[in-house]
Amino acid sequence: MTSYERWSLLVSLGSFVVSVVAFGALAWQLRMLAQATRFDHDRRRTQATLEYLSATMDRRGDLRERGIPDDRDTAGVTALVNRGLAGEVEAIRLITEYLAIFNYLAVAAQADAFDPKIIDQARGGTVAAVQRNYRPWIDEQRERFGEPLLYKDLDWLAAQMTSRSASPPNGTPAAQV
Repeated sequence: MTSYERWSLLVSLGSFVVSVVAFGALAWQLRMLAQATRFDHDRRRTQATLEYLSATMDRRGDLRERGIPDDRDTAGVTALVNRGLAGEVEAIRLITEYLAIFNYLAVAAQADAFDPKIIDQARGGTVAAVQRNYRPWIDEQRERFGEPLLYKDLDWLAAQMTSRSASPPNGTPAAQV
């Protein structure tokens, strides 16, 4: 092997090492970019969720003043639903406006625009109660309009919520009751 061949081999080996190091650095940068993008998406999703929940507090309060009962007031919700099923226009309007708030929340959560964990922490029990207590209305609307997927996103979101049935409303653990 000549001196030229040795130098050529050494230079080739050096450029190979430099290429591997450059590729490794590029792969590391891409990994860091993906991680930063994922972190930014999670932050924005959390922020959007909290903003929606905050923005709808006033709307929910307005609907309460107009006649929407507390979400966990099964008797009150049943009475409102029965009025709506009987054709009372104001009851129908209240129920559809109220369920639209939660259905939109569910659609956005299922589309990964809102964070279901944040929804669960902030309104998990409410979502589950709304889905459970308005079930007769939801079922009747699906039947009436021939839309079996109506409010399916709300069903999905309610299924994602942590069960709170083990704790009584006053916050005392069930074992001490």
